Amino acid sequence: MISKKNIVISLLLISSAKLHSEVNFVSYGWELFERVTDSRTNSLANANIAYPIAVTGAPLLNPALSNIYNNKIGITHQSRIAGMINSEFIGFNKSLPDSNWVSISLLYEGVSNIPDTRSVLLDWGADGVFGTFDVGEGNGVIDEGERLDINKIGYFSQNQFGLYGAISRPYRKWQVGLGVKLLFHTIDNHYGLGAGINIGAYRAFKNFHIGVVLNNSPSSGLIWDDGNIELSPGSLSVGMHHLISLEKYNLKINPIYKTNFLISDRTIDSKLLFNEIPFELFGALEVIYKRKIFFR
Repeated sequence: MISKKNIVISLLLISSAKLHSEVNFVSYGWELFERVTDSRTNSLANANIAYPIAVTGAPLLNPALSNIYNNKIGITHQSRIAGMINSEFIGFNKSLPDSNWVSISLLYEGVSNIPDTRSVLLDWGADGVFGTFDVGEGNGVIDEGERLDINKIGYFSQNQFGLYGAISRPYRKWQVGLGVKLLFHTIDNHYGLGAGINIGAYRAFKNFHIGVVLNNSPSSGLIWDDGNIELSPGSLSVGMHHLISLEKYNLKINPIYKTNFLISDRTIDSKLLFNEIPFELFGALEVIYKRKIFFR
């Protein structure tokens, strides 16, 4: 039996943790769900939020596309920067009791051998002797006379594990989808747990398609083992796709566009709309010959 005394003590501990934690709004933290996907989506610059192709990574960009299933398992491995960054993606579809489908994705990204240089500086001041309290000692800046001890360089790793599920329903000629994402993030000996939601919509007008996605709605949060909380504000993605069919040449041309409207700058590629709203532009082109050969 759980006594009233234990309940009161537990509530006091939870309240104390909240009082000593910090809540920070950041513009990063959920890139795992934007970078790690299937190879075809990657080759299309992750711009295909309005392109209804039967790949397991499409619902990651727009949960409304989770109704386009292919009964296959998608597996993609990526290795970047001389093998320092490695990622894995597994995606598949699962049938539900109400004759619908849910798209499920498992994601991983790891960065190994990250140098930790926090203890490298021998911050002993201009005379190079510890404890004399001369000018420059303990100021955290390498001054004249100070040096670095490379033997104190340490290394650590960063790992991210993600689980994503998406489902969609038709609504007034639109396909509306909901995506739920869970994140487990480790940096050295620290770890964080997070959850977020994406809401997407998709509609087809003959050969013209529109996709709209509200990412991190209203925000996605990550709580760390020290009690600190990171909140990533939402963003709006708008995409278009137009099919150009040249039956005489057995060609299909698919230009794809996507614009991300952000609350704060995220990358050096962000531009400003009306000198106030940061946004990013993405574009891709896919040419299909006889439904067998693809140029992207």
